[in-house]
Amino acid sequence: MRILEILFYLLKCNSKTTIGELARIFKVSEKTIGRDLDKLSVLGIPIISYRGVNGGIEIDKNYVIAKYVLTESDYKNLILSLYIAENIVGSLKKSDLIDKFKLINNDGCNEILSKLEKRFIIDFDEKKRIPENDICKVIDEALDNKSFIKLEFKEENIEVFPICYVLKREGLYLYCYNEEYRLVLIDNIHRVSLNYTYYEKEVIPYEDNKENLIIM
Repeated sequence: MRILEILFYLLKCNSKTTIGELARIFKVSEKTIGRDLDKLSVLGIPIISYRGVNGGIEIDKNYVIAKYVLTESDYKNLILSLYIAENIVGSLKKSDLIDKFKLINNDGCNEILSKLEKRFIIDFDEKKRIPENDICKVIDEALDNKSFIKLEFKEENIEVFPICYVLKREGLYLYCYNEEYRLVLIDNIHRVSLNYTYYEKEVIPYEDNKENLIIM
């Protein structure tokens, strides 16, 4: 979702910006912003980069998001996905992504939302929402940089390589590796810190390994 946030920021920006400025705004590393911009370019967004003292980046001023890019079915599915996601991840609700999509097609978006709110009630336990805390921020940085982290629990401390988050009925887990593959409930972690040791080896995807995990 950060990629969409960057896209909308660049579309609204009337002048060039820098990777450093984007890193500050979105609270990630410049390396992460660079990867996000590469992904936008792959998706066909015309990112223009200027070198030199007065350099920076911007989206081609002639570029607009055209309504015809999405079919009616695509658009409904996209709004449905955002509608569900905003009720699970608090930061998405604060970012008002759906409101930003209304800039593309206000009437169509409002019509879809009106039907969704009547037909699809999301009664999600507040305690089970994806947490927005310092623990997840450190884990996110480690995921971006492929580095180990130190997890501190009530009874023990371990160093693990984080692979991905897993959302289950019980809450949000971290799928990670430390000699054995583990599934750690985020709520059980007291503190986390970056190790700055990097891991480049292949890992087993969660879907191929979920029957062989240590649950913590």
